[in-house]
Amino acid sequence: MFAGVAVFAALFWQVGWPAVSQNLERVGWWLVAVVALFALPEAAFILGWRQVLTPRPPLSALPGLAAAFLAGDTANYLGAGVAGEPLRAMLVRETYGTVGAFASINLRKHAELAAQVAFLLAGVGFSLAVYRLPDLVALAAAGGVLAIAAGLVLMTWALRRGSFSPILRRLAGWKALASRLSRLHEGAADVDAAIRRFYGEHPARFAGSAAWSLAAWCGGWFETWLILKLLGIGAGWGQALAIETLTMTLNTMLMFIPGRLGSAEAVRVGVFVALGLPAASGAAYALVRRAREICWTVPGAAVLFRRHATVLLSPGARESGDLSGAETVR
Repeated sequence: MFAGVAVFAALFWQVGWPAVSQNLERVGWWLVAVVALFALPEAAFILGWRQVLTPRPPLSALPGLAAAFLAGDTANYLGAGVAGEPLRAMLVRETYGTVGAFASINLRKHAELAAQVAFLLAGVGFSLAVYRLPDLVALAAAGGVLAIAAGLVLMTWALRRGSFSPILRRLAGWKALASRLSRLHEGAADVDAAIRRFYGEHPARFAGSAAWSLAAWCGGWFETWLILKLLGIGAGWGQALAIETLTMTLNTMLMFIPGRLGSAEAVRVGVFVALGLPAASGAAYALVRRAREICWTVPGAAVLFRRHATVLLSPGARESGDLSGAETVR
């Protein structure tokens, strides 16, 4: 966190705040529209999750799914990596069962990754073909896309053969963990079986989930196009696609930095400079995206606060002083 703050401060000191501020003034109150429009890709991701739940829930269940999804987004932003995925499963397991919840999370993530790889291959391929990028940026972008694609291949192989039971068996080989993990083996086998069964019985629904995820990634492309237009430097959809996919690829390599603090801004400014755009505009773009990200942590944080308060203030917890029910929240 401290390193991120230092990078953040140094970046804006180097670019110059007056120039960044002038760019931000062009965005002005349009920032509200940028924040609001992000509801569309979020809705697409949630609809993609609905596709892989078994049985598929009715549309009336979307508010509950949305609450869990937004809480997971908040955890991913404030935490690191995929911290939000197990949280989402925990928040919906009472409705869809533990096995169904955890199976759906892995299926959704698999579909999302498949859509992301398709989006990045198209966008980064276009960028490398059209723009004369610095060698280091081109190499990092190409290597990043290949690494993400390799992750997709590995995830596809692991989920289709059953991954959780083998992982638990290996971990149980450590004596210190054997007794703690013994009660999880049956559940892990059930999750593996549920995932394999879904692939065999519902390939169209998996494809539908990937399609919704692709629509969500394209929503980020539209957001970038809109911000570039507001900054007065937009040269069209191709330029927006290059910025969106190059920054996404490079930032994915830094996914384990909480909130990508500092690193996201540095990558976004670096991509702008690599494409021949002003660094100050890149810094303003980075701040607008950061502001949107922060705004969208608020509903997820509200869900978690409400859930935590419900557990702690439940009659049983108040009367007995037993707060063990908070395990669900954790």
